Amino acid sequence: MATGDHSQTSGATPPIIACQALTKDFSRGRQTAPILADVNLAVDPGGFVTILGQSGGGKSTLLKLLGGFIPPTSGQVLFHGLPLPGITPKIGMVFQENTLYPWLTVEQNIGFGFKVRGKQPAQYRQQVKHFLEHVGLFSARQLYPHQLSGGMKQRVSIARSIAVQPDVLLLDEPFSALDIQLRRRLQGFLSAIWQDMATTMVLVTHNVEEAILLGQRLIVVGDRPGRIIETVDLSDPRFRDRYDARFLALQRHLEGVIEADAYMQDSRLPSHSAEMRSTIPNPAFNPSPKT
Repeated sequence: MATGDHSQTSGATPPIIACQALTKDFSRGRQTAPILADVNLAVDPGGFVTILGQSGGGKSTLLKLLGGFIPPTSGQVLFHGLPLPGITPKIGMVFQENTLYPWLTVEQNIGFGFKVRGKQPAQYRQQVKHFLEHVGLFSARQLYPHQLSGGMKQRVSIARSIAVQPDVLLLDEPFSALDIQLRRRLQGFLSAIWQDMATTMVLVTHNVEEAILLGQRLIVVGDRPGRIIETVDLSDPRFRDRYDARFLALQRHLEGVIEADAYMQDSRLPSHSAEMRSTIPNPAFNPSPKT
């Protein structure tokens, strides 16, 4: 399994977004709790990185740091090679709960990003129409959020975020509240959007299957404090088939890694100790088997 310097990209192209020695602490009164520790990560332009780990392990915090929504305690986030000063329209975000404006129609929600940039409806009407058709919601364009199903709301959220063509789209467990059939349909929808538009995407999830299925590269974040404990190259097309033997072997391995990490937290052992992690049985996975 690939580990080591997680800041390296998969090719010679400079990363579009990266973080260096990133840490984040939260304070409660006089107590300070470390959430993330020494995270190094780089994402290639047009790449799709999935971040996997236990619930509450700092994954969403890492995503908010990458988006400039909160400042790091130390370290830095680089966007196009320069320090990220804060929120920018060039980095979009899709949350677990949809953030649609209830007083706007589907069409108006998708066009909202253009409106706040000072464009007139005539300037972006055709683009909104294109995205309505692209996400299969043209017939629902005049409906309001309360008239939509959960899956339709998330499609609108993704379409609204990507319509203004951000350089990077961050997704914080966008399908976790959906049933398995709808979740799988929207996974396919997101994958198709990524392939069609080549927008750089970073998705946080605690669902192992989803992390493998959607990503080109998978990052496992250990808990307390969060740090990268494993990376996996998912470029093999067999990882697009959830029933392939190689997919299932990797899924079993990653479940073992996460269970081992949880066991150590319960035992109050340091999550970053590779020596202690190796003492806990976990199914082996060979990233490059002979065929």
